[in-house]
Amino acid sequence: MTYDTIVTSKGTITIAAPLRKALGIKPGQKLMVSLNHENQIVLDTGTSIKTFEATRTRITKNIPNHLKGLAGDSLRKAAASAWVAGYDD
Repeated sequence: MTYDTIVTSKGTITIAAPLRKALGIKPGQKLMVSLNHENQIVLDTGTSIKTFEATRTRITKNIPNHLKGLAGDSLRKAAASAWVAGYDD
């Protein structure tokens, strides 16, 4: 999808409705705006708490109880292993 927009005198732009809908952008939502290595503007909608919690639940349900409570590198390894084993998307 490609849409034209105009920068106002205050530096604001309008994001076309089909793009907002595709990205799930809601009025008042904060976005992270950055430049990539090719000087292209990147908009990041971030992750909602609901999405984060669903992902966390899906990942941690595959970690055996005796491994829960780990920290640091051990936790990262256990989470990565559980993610790969339970990934179904």
